[in-house]
Amino acid sequence: MQSKLIVGQVLWLKIRYQKEKISNIKHPLLIAKINKKTIELIAIDKIKDQLYNLYYPFNKYISCTNPIEKVISKDSYAQLNNKILVEYFEDLKKYRKTLKTLSKNKLKELLKDYFEYQKNTIIKEERKVYIKKEELKELNY
Repeated sequence: MQSKLIVGQVLWLKIRYQKEKISNIKHPLLIAKINKKTIELIAIDKIKDQLYNLYYPFNKYISCTNPIEKVISKDSYAQLNNKILVEYFEDLKKYRKTLKTLSKNKLKELLKDYFEYQKNTIIKEERKVYIKKEELKELNY
């Protein structure tokens, strides 16, 4: 398996998505930025039974078709109002289901919207999360 993580790939993880809130199940998290020590992730959730979430300005719709996506299988939305940083470590690659990335145009538009939102909006402190390698491994044993 390819060892290098790249922007646009999706990791499936249980994470602390707010300071005091931990997901009960593994969720898709799109890699938005990679540094030497951290990876910035965008939380993604399916729209099914949650269509109302598209009315919030901090959620961005992602179609699983046109073109057909390999990293998500259902229409989804990205949560722009979280700042999720994970400590980078080599074994993070084990949490990918595919080496594919979100399609080029959707990824470009999503990253543009995400970084603009992050730059122009005050992100609440409880939505800024940094997860160390040990915690991530413990949540996803």
